[in-house]
Amino acid sequence: MAAAGVVALPVILIIGGSGHAESGKYCSVATVGDQGGGAPAGPVTAAAAGVQLDAEQTGNAVTIAKVTKEKGLPTRAAAIALMTAMQESSLRRLPPSPGHDAAGLFQQRSVVGWGTADQVLDPIYSTTAFLYGVPDRHIPGLTWVQGWERMDMADAAETVQVSGVGYQYKKWEKFGESLAQALTGGDTNQAVKCSDETPPALAGPAVNNVINRAMSQLGVPYVWGGGTPSGPGVGFCDSNGWLNGACFAGTHAGWDCSSLVQYAWWPYVHLPRVTTDQYEAGQHVPTSATMPGDLVFWANGPQGIYHVAMVLQNDAGKLKIAEAPRTGLNVRVRDLSLSESYLMSTAVRLAVPDTPGSGAAGGTPTPAKAP
Repeated sequence: MAAAGVVALPVILIIGGSGHAESGKYCSVATVGDQGGGAPAGPVTAAAAGVQLDAEQTGNAVTIAKVTKEKGLPTRAAAIALMTAMQESSLRRLPPSPGHDAAGLFQQRSVVGWGTADQVLDPIYSTTAFLYGVPDRHIPGLTWVQGWERMDMADAAETVQVSGVGYQYKKWEKFGESLAQALTGGDTNQAVKCSDETPPALAGPAVNNVINRAMSQLGVPYVWGGGTPSGPGVGFCDSNGWLNGACFAGTHAGWDCSSLVQYAWWPYVHLPRVTTDQYEAGQHVPTSATMPGDLVFWANGPQGIYHVAMVLQNDAGKLKIAEAPRTGLNVRVRDLSLSESYLMSTAVRLAVPDTPGSGAAGGTPTPAKAP
């Protein structure tokens, strides 16, 4: 992808101690992203390219970049590998789930020949397999794809992964490009700078993961009644869910507003399904004083509470939110004015576990407060 304009963007990485970079818990890299026309980064690009990663994610990203660089492949190969792993596993060495053998950073399947169960969980092996395939099993990798260096990055990733939902990789292109440039542009230990001081407005590993989960769904359609803690799903059409005279919700997989925030928080807090119950699931705080991860709500007299969104940023009362808005629109990031009609003056802050990964990583999520 040709760069029409180049703008420096920060990416904050959270890594645990030495081994991935210099000693220190909080790390940053100088990154470069193509914003087009030299324009400042917009909210979606900034959120995608400025994703905050925890220790596990950071270590795996560094491994992917190192393997690609050591193989003599260009930065674009690292970018494609990083965006693919971010979509497939959120850069985590995921074990196989019950009834499915896909595992590791790239969700490679041992049953079809990607490698043994242990091999696909190894970041070095799985990255190498993504790049070069498994020749003795006739499984192609990225470098087998003719013209991959010039292809659309999402198309190149899908050619290797054969996921059936290749458009999902697209949302991580800027992320992959930015991180690849930072981690392959020189010595990795120099590219990643760390300190023990908490960067301003850093929400912490758990909330960062929650926000990453919400951001991974950008571009997925709004579906009335759709979505579960496991992923997007079809909904239903009563008085809602219709689009251009057809029952859109019954034929498309996606999210409504409350299922999106439920999905994002599920590894840590088991939110109830509907907005009215979600409003009673945590501590009430002024909407003007919200922090990343907090939930903001809308209500009017006849409907009561009818919409919820997640705060991504609060810069002196200037909010950015992620939301599933309404039928006909997709999950998006937008600016929010505190004077917006029907916005409630009170938001909800959820209790964040002391340690990250307490739900998806095998622990017990914190239960939401009963409505």
